[in-house]
Amino acid sequence: MRLGTEDGAIPDAQAALEEAIEELLRLVQKMGGSMEYTHGVGIKLAPLMAEEHGYGLEVMRQIKKTLDPNNIMNPGKLGL
Repeated sequence: MRLGTEDGAIPDAQAALEEAIEELLRLVQKMGGSMEYTHGVGIKLAPLMAEEHGYGLEVMRQIKKTLDPNNIMNPGKLGL
């Protein structure tokens, strides 16, 4: 599959790229790997957090709730 836009290879190359990245990340998780946390996990990759962390995500949510009861620090980020 070509994702280049210079010749119109795919009408919506950006959407195709994002879909391919999400599919790749899900495969990485199934193989025991983890997502890269430097860029994009905030909102874009939040739906993948439950798959990666399982019950650990609930633990993180409880910690955040304790430390940030008003949800003012990065609300909605990381699936928290």
